[in-house]
Amino acid sequence: MLMFEYLGMPLTHQKIVPGNTATALSHYCYHYERFKLLFTDGDTEIVVGDWLVGASSGAVAKVVSVHPDTGTWTNNTGYLILDSWNGTAFTSTEELMVGAGATMANASGIQTYWPDDYPYEGMMAKAALICVYAQTALVDISGGTPNQTQLNGIPMAAASSMMLRDIGAIKSFKCIDYTASSASTVQITFFF
Repeated sequence: MLMFEYLGMPLTHQKIVPGNTATALSHYCYHYERFKLLFTDGDTEIVVGDWLVGASSGAVAKVVSVHPDTGTWTNNTGYLILDSWNGTAFTSTEELMVGAGATMANASGIQTYWPDDYPYEGMMAKAALICVYAQTALVDISGGTPNQTQLNGIPMAAASSMMLRDIGAIKSFKCIDYTASSASTVQITFFF
C-alpha cells in the first residue's frame, strides 16, 4: 500500500547539471527569502510563476509578483519580486529572459532583499526531494565531496530519488556526474 505524507509547502526548486564539478544546493533555495529586482525596457509581459533567466549571469529565479510602473509593457519599467534564485546574482544591466526565450526586459540594478512580511519568511526547508532525471549522479550528504575517480559518494541512477529531511543533510548535499562528462540532471524541490 502506498502512503502519502505531507512534507510542507513546495516553495522553491533548483536544477543542477553538475558535470565534472561537485555542486552544492543554493542557500537561496533552502533558506526562503524574497528579492526585489528592478527592470527597464519591458518588451513582453513577465507573469507570476515565470522562471526568469539572466542572459549573461545565468541566474535563475521564480517570479512571485510583478509591479510595472504603468499598465502597458512596451518600454515599461518597474520591479519584480523573486524567490528561489540560484546561480550567481543577476547583473545590473543584463537581459532578462523567461526560460530560453526572447528578452522580456533588462535588469536595472542587482537584486536586493525584500523586507516585506510574507509567509515562510526566513524559514529553512523542512525537506528536499532529490530526483535524478538523466544519467547517473554521484551524491554526498555527509559534508564530503563526491569524487568520480575514487567513486566516493552515493550513486543515484536516472529515475531514482532521495528525500532529505534534515537541514544539515540539505546544507551538506553535493553532486557530480558519476562518469566524467556524462551530463547527469538533478532536480530538487524544497518543502517548507
